[in-house]
Amino acid sequence: MSKFTIFVSGSINLPARAVVKELNKHDDKITKLRLGLLPGQTTLDLVRGYTEVFYINPSERNTINVALEGVDAAFVWDSELEDKSHLNDFIDIAVEKGVKQLVVLSAYNTNPLAAEDIEKYIISKQIPSYTFLRVPFFTHHLNLYTDSIIKEKVLPLPIGFEGTFSPLDDRDFGEVVATILLAGVTENPYNKMIYTLTGPKLYSGPQLAEKLSIIMNDQIDFRGTSQNEAEAFLMQAIPSEFRNKNQLVKHYLEFYRLIRDGEIGMTTDDVKKIMGDEKSPRDIEGYFGEVLLQTISI
Repeated sequence: MSKFTIFVSGSINLPARAVVKELNKHDDKITKLRLGLLPGQTTLDLVRGYTEVFYINPSERNTINVALEGVDAAFVWDSELEDKSHLNDFIDIAVEKGVKQLVVLSAYNTNPLAAEDIEKYIISKQIPSYTFLRVPFFTHHLNLYTDSIIKEKVLPLPIGFEGTFSPLDDRDFGEVVATILLAGVTENPYNKMIYTLTGPKLYSGPQLAEKLSIIMNDQIDFRGTSQNEAEAFLMQAIPSEFRNKNQLVKHYLEFYRLIRDGEIGMTTDDVKKIMGDEKSPRDIEGYFGEVLLQTISI
């Protein structure tokens, strides 16, 4: 059985954490699992005996050089909160170090032109295997509204009453990425593919509030807010010490615009295409049920 040295970028972030948690279930296939962090970050709960932690300073190429030495496969993401040149540097070094496989979380849905540029750049480098994953909306993007749901019994979103979206559970994302990374290179059926990953159902704001009412066993109302109201909410809800806070707020507002304008009202079967027909993506109730119950119990 082939074993791999795998690098996971941004391991403190929720999608990457989901990837690491899933990879940890397959330790028989992993020689080393390298976690890429920014200075000051820590993920002690993810560390196993084969784990190595590397602190990456995107502006210092040598930190990337060291982290990618001997790596077979890597998960990276095209973050709109970072300078695009940093990702290009990462890709260049991956080629130099002989990384054979890249799985990339694309920013296509919120910034299609920039994401296409990154995808074309990766393709031009002739990396043996690469896969692009586009995710219109993650379930964790709704975490900021937990207090409002529990304490005020309100879900306030600037998405209108008809805009729909299909949140992808982070755990499903982790399973998909781990499956692709562990498929190797020679006979990887996901090589040179682009997938759009969604949850199983479309929800409007009122429908999501109705679902939350069932989960909470209480009446949760949807309130359609304005962009200005949403911006004020986000500025208060996101901690001040958060890196690139203003950019993150703009990122969320763009998600809401996409929903409101009907640009990400879609579901796909791409999770099943990767995981098999027996695997259905988790519905929102599975994720939110856990998040809300954990919050209430604290």
